[in-house]
Amino acid sequence: MLIEFKFKNYLSFKDEVSFLMTPVKSFKEKEKENIIKTGKGIELLKVAAVYGANGSGKSNFIAAYYEFANVIFNSFRDSLNPEKQRKIYQKHFLLSTTADKENTMFEVSFIQGQYIYRYGYEIFRNTIKKEWLYRKLDREILLFNREEQDFQINRESFAEGEKYHAEVNNNVLMLSHLAQHNQPVSKDVLEWFYSTIAMDGIDQKPYTQITVSLLKDEPEFKEWVTIVLKYLEIANIEADEKDGEVITYHKKYDANNLIVSSVPFDQAMESDGTRKLIHILGPIFLTLRLGGVLLIDEFDCKLHSNLTKKLLSLFQQYNKHNAQFIFTAQDTNLLDKELLRRDQIWFTSKDQFGVSTLYSMSEFSVKAVRNTSDFAKKYLDNTFGAADTLEITKKLTDLLYGE
Repeated sequence: MLIEFKFKNYLSFKDEVSFLMTPVKSFKEKEKENIIKTGKGIELLKVAAVYGANGSGKSNFIAAYYEFANVIFNSFRDSLNPEKQRKIYQKHFLLSTTADKENTMFEVSFIQGQYIYRYGYEIFRNTIKKEWLYRKLDREILLFNREEQDFQINRESFAEGEKYHAEVNNNVLMLSHLAQHNQPVSKDVLEWFYSTIAMDGIDQKPYTQITVSLLKDEPEFKEWVTIVLKYLEIANIEADEKDGEVITYHKKYDANNLIVSSVPFDQAMESDGTRKLIHILGPIFLTLRLGGVLLIDEFDCKLHSNLTKKLLSLFQQYNKHNAQFIFTAQDTNLLDKELLRRDQIWFTSKDQFGVSTLYSMSEFSVKAVRNTSDFAKKYLDNTFGAADTLEITKKLTDLLYGE
């Protein structure tokens, strides 16, 4: 379960931002449906939404987590390539001369099993400048801290680090290196990352394989997804064994409207919205089953408001394994006090220097917003400073018509 995600100097985010999945203690609304009781002296939110104007940094927020995990999964493999072919991971803020010289930083705090872990690193181009891992049961202890190639290691609690740290190159994360040796503590940490999925809600192709694999290997998923898709008059669904494409089946009727057969549709024959729904159902099913974390950029894109609300309810009302869902959206129908609390709604905005910021609705005083307020109206009225849009001026219309 995710507690906090922090990052700095990544794409449009120049300064450090912190995204929290911890509820505000003074907020009492929807405690039963929207909050996870962890048993660790900490409560967590099941769902969080991020809103903001176009170009304000919403997608970059999801991309930051994707990049964070991507380096963990791939830095060891990439380090085996010739130096000229090694991937440059850093995607720092480009509109500041100071940011050009600074590291990109990521850190995450999460609950895995009986422990709370805090793990992070700093990277410059493809060189690991800093890396750290802490673990908490009753109190937080250092497992290892790294300053370039200087390692401080807790020999008692993190013997695997002591054993292998001398083999870790400057372009490889310690965590990625230890994954190759199947060590117990690093394995526990990595299992949490394996249960998180960050995806683009517009281009779902990279994650289609999750749905395809589940259709092939998990009979319960195939039955579940068929039930979900019934309202679209899809009678059955399967993964094509040859090319891995998803095939849907629609009923065919005779002159008396009696079913005579079913007709296979390839994905190109379905609407964009249907294709998107099919693609994201695999990650949704897997996240709910594993109790993982799912992040989707542009969650609402191509989907009807009633459908997105139903999908949200799977995480809020029917969430048995403490899964969490974080998404960005434009649809203000989801900004509903009957769905989300104030501490579940976040905003991105960008200043005149091109710097994005991230902040929660819970940071605004009760004079600005209450739990009974119309969140959508206040958002569109720009109460939260995250809904700037095109200004239609006289000059704009004069240029349009050549006046």
